[in-house]
Amino acid sequence: MVSLRQNFKKILLVYGAYFLIAAIFYLVAGEQIQIKHYVSQEVVPDSNVGELTSGSLIEQELECPYQNLEQISLEFMNYMRENSGEIFLQLKEKSSGKVISETAIDVRNIEQDMNFLWTFNPAISVKTDDKLLLSITSNSEPGKAVSVYYDSRESYNENNLYINGNVAQGTLAVQTSFSSRYFFGKYFWQIVGAIAVLSLGYYISSLALATKGHYTLGMQFYTVWNKYGFLIRQLVSRDFKTKYKRSVLGYLWSFLNPLMTMTVQYVVFSQLFRSDIANFPVYLLSGIVLFGFFTEGVGQGLSAILANASLITKVYVPKYIYPVTKVVSSSINLFISLIPLLIVVLLTGQRITKAIILLPFPLLCLLIFCIGMSFMLSTSEVFFRDTQYLWGVATLAWTYATPLFYPENIIPERVRFIQTYNPMYHFIKFVRIILMDGVSPTPEEYLYCLAFAFGTLLIGALIFKKFQNKFVLYI
Repeated sequence: MVSLRQNFKKILLVYGAYFLIAAIFYLVAGEQIQIKHYVSQEVVPDSNVGELTSGSLIEQELECPYQNLEQISLEFMNYMRENSGEIFLQLKEKSSGKVISETAIDVRNIEQDMNFLWTFNPAISVKTDDKLLLSITSNSEPGKAVSVYYDSRESYNENNLYINGNVAQGTLAVQTSFSSRYFFGKYFWQIVGAIAVLSLGYYISSLALATKGHYTLGMQFYTVWNKYGFLIRQLVSRDFKTKYKRSVLGYLWSFLNPLMTMTVQYVVFSQLFRSDIANFPVYLLSGIVLFGFFTEGVGQGLSAILANASLITKVYVPKYIYPVTKVVSSSINLFISLIPLLIVVLLTGQRITKAIILLPFPLLCLLIFCIGMSFMLSTSEVFFRDTQYLWGVATLAWTYATPLFYPENIIPERVRFIQTYNPMYHFIKFVRIILMDGVSPTPEEYLYCLAFAFGTLLIGALIFKKFQNKFVLYI
């Protein structure tokens, strides 16, 4: 406990910075991490239900996936004529028949192919285990009535459509908007506090175990850094300087390379193939910069053990330092490459918002992911030299499986799972949301990045640890 008292000021400083970062994150991320929005499937109409005259009754069942109903959208038509009367909309719980809300529309204000938005402010609290029933009636006379569009071909989510009390095939051209609080946003400060308490407990227990000669994983890393920190810095510096040795432009290539690559691909895909992606230069360059770091970092890490064979056989150094330093040295190029990316953002007129503060998160996750990949591949390379050639083919396939220069929505639904399980897709998407939309991604994207980063690191570290003692027999 003496060490705990000696480090008390440092602990206060660390936790002060931790809570400050948490507060900044909470303010910058804003509503994106607190409220989840859901918009129901769009209905493509092919017909209308006929004139909504006095005595007509149209009823449509609606699903309630979330607890707060924000908006209902209906598509009307007026037969290209002047009409009179009113349309009455009523929303009620299907099981109890309780009326939740109602409104009236003057049909004289309904235009042809008009999209009417029924907005609830504040949002209406509904039961997620029940359905809603939207009722439409009118007092218009024949020849003076309007109609509502519907899709007569199928029902969506088994929600029935009733026309004058009878079940009809199809669904009204209706779209609903719901919202709900994310668990992460609702209990953000409780989660932040729990992490602080758990980490402090881990630190105290690590100190207690260290006095008995037992070292936790965190204490081991701390000890390694204190002992080999100088060597790690030298290896990172050596790898970075070696890359541009005897190059005329030197470090400037880290700046020029992504710009030149983007220029070529921009001409090909925006001019020759006519890409319709909004702000294509930023979309393209963000993908090039991140994927370029991934291929370079993992490619360097793959050969880390074999490239340092002379050191490994002569001097004892924790072997995992070599792939880590290879990836970290490549990350220097990544941070330099961010400069042209931000320049292109400004030149294309894209507004840089406070969400830019969140940019280190996906970059750090990508760095951790690359280290995990390097652990796996460098281990494989020691025992199976063909790994480097197979990795070249895998990288090519991975490039085309990631939407770098093509829009995400062109991938067919049947193979959409490729995106879901593609870590690079999520890292790049995270950065694009920050730069192009100017907002924070949703909590799901944070979880995807964390899961792929630390999941890969854990698997890679376990593989590396299992086989590292045999390296000297094969290098």
